[in-house]
Amino acid sequence: MATGLLDKTTISIQVAQELRRRILAGEYPQGVKLQQEQIAAELGVSRSPVREALGQLEAEGLVVLTPQKGAQVSPISRDEISELLELRLLVEPHLLALAIPAMTEADFKRATAIISEMADIELGGWSDANWRLHETLYAPAARPGMLKLLRRTHETIGRYIRMQVMATNGRADAHKEHKLILDACQKRDVEKAERLLTQHIEAAGRMLHPEG
Repeated sequence: MATGLLDKTTISIQVAQELRRRILAGEYPQGVKLQQEQIAAELGVSRSPVREALGQLEAEGLVVLTPQKGAQVSPISRDEISELLELRLLVEPHLLALAIPAMTEADFKRATAIISEMADIELGGWSDANWRLHETLYAPAARPGMLKLLRRTHETIGRYIRMQVMATNGRADAHKEHKLILDACQKRDVEKAERLLTQHIEAAGRMLHPEG
């Protein structure tokens, strides 16, 4: 019986991973209804792990479950995006300043490789790579709780940034900004790196709110 429970849990985790990927990649836009029967048929599973997976995604803020109406991809308001960008501006420059003195050559190589990867990456994978780059830059600060909070923030905002970079030059601009931030980190220029990162986050905000 224990094995059966383990298998069931593993399936629901795998379903959650796939649904999360689809949401973050924009395959399921905000507000779209998620039909449990259709998802179960597509993934070749029963409805039970799909239902459990949707519950997990609701806890993460990616899905809204409503009695009688089912599940839909969470919408996000302009005010919520502004608040998340404000959080980024408060936390990320602080983390980067803490991280720079502890950065190693391995950190620089990893960040350089991700920036190179992002130059040619398919748009669906851009948000994930963008987070991996920021995570690499902040990890030496040794603040796992802050990183966990930021990961959720990046995932939420990333869905909307992805749609904007598809229609603007934002991807090329972000690529240049990432290289400049990394260069400042390599030179251990904390003040410049903080300033460039702040400008980078502010640019993301303008991309999401062009009239703001």
